[in-house]
Amino acid sequence: MNVDFLNGAVSAMKRIVCGLFTVIGLLCVMFPRQITAVLPYVLGIAMAGAGALYCAPYFRSREARVEHSTELASGCVLLVVGIVCIVHGAEFIGPMGIVWAMIGIRKAARSLSRAIQEFGANAACVVSFMGCIVRMTLSVLLLLYPMEKFVGHIVLLGLELIAVSI
Repeated sequence: MNVDFLNGAVSAMKRIVCGLFTVIGLLCVMFPRQITAVLPYVLGIAMAGAGALYCAPYFRSREARVEHSTELASGCVLLVVGIVCIVHGAEFIGPMGIVWAMIGIRKAARSLSRAIQEFGANAACVVSFMGCIVRMTLSVLLLLYPMEKFVGHIVLLGLELIAVSI
């Protein structure tokens, strides 16, 4: 298989997925209450679509699967979680909050790891540590109260979707 074609296809798919998640992020910021009711479907479709787009190019070649197994595995997980969101719909809002909390805790751990690696006299250490504190605090609140402050977390989700997609 042509490696340039594979790289081009993956790059195009990542741009499409980033655009899709940016639009969803904007909707979350502008209409948090309204999107809460349909969020499992919107995110489910987006995650399933992104998972399928991430997986498709790697099934054409064994070498691509081996070299990019992490991306392929992430795509498969996105596909499965997306389908679960779609199937369970509004019933999935509580579990979705808990899943987001766990993802946030993992991100907090990565921020703390970066802060430890950057420890010294530079500002990057402080920024990473502050990111850890913010992520951990919001994630623990979401873990403890997945339904109570959901609309506020929808706005934060929207901002994060925009930030990571740009």
